[in-house]
Amino acid sequence: MKIFAYILLFLIFAPSVSGQVWYDTLRAARDSYTKRKYDQAFRQYSSAQQLAPKEIDLSEEIAQSAYKAEKYAEAEKLYAKNSQSKASAGQRSKAYRNVGNSRMKQQKYGEAIESYKQALRNNPADEQSRYNLAEAMRRQKQQQQKKDQQKEQGDKSEDPSQNGQEQQQKNQKDQSSGTEKEPSGESKKTKLSDKKTERMLDELMKKEMETKKKFEGNKNSAGSTKKSGKDW
Repeated sequence: MKIFAYILLFLIFAPSVSGQVWYDTLRAARDSYTKRKYDQAFRQYSSAQQLAPKEIDLSEEIAQSAYKAEKYAEAEKLYAKNSQSKASAGQRSKAYRNVGNSRMKQQKYGEAIESYKQALRNNPADEQSRYNLAEAMRRQKQQQQKKDQQKEQGDKSEDPSQNGQEQQQKNQKDQSSGTEKEPSGESKKTKLSDKKTERMLDELMKKEMETKKKFEGNKNSAGSTKKSGKDW
């Protein structure tokens, strides 16, 4: 009988205890958010959602705390989910704008542009989304220009034929200008030694020619004293 009484009391008070826990967690999350403790608020909101009844939806508050905590990927998913569940066009426009803002923080400019366009389709008078759309398009253009420049620089550094052509053009320019590098070190000494050797060879050849001429002259003068025209 006592066991049955305990079970009955548990069934009566358990829901109220559980309800008090999730609500206390929710209040703590809101308090942390007010104090700008966004990372802590994000965790507390997530816990409160798990403990809350099924009809309670805290996804928007969780998304806001995630965005403030710089958890942009989580915020993007939550805002996107909210955009599908909003009844009015104004609420959907705001949700799409928040999705775009989360994507902007992740530098996903192309996807952010689509989110802002969706926001304007639901609310053409949303000036904030219009401004954010223009900013996203400007940043996307800058991002593409930067990628193109990096690709161009990479292509130049990886093309060996380009470097070879530049070197060849430089050599041709040096040859056409008549500039010639001055020899240095051992090559300079070798060049001087070769010139000296050539001069010595020239002098020896001159002396040899003079000696040959003298010899031929003496031979002719000796042969003129013979009576016979024969050489024997």
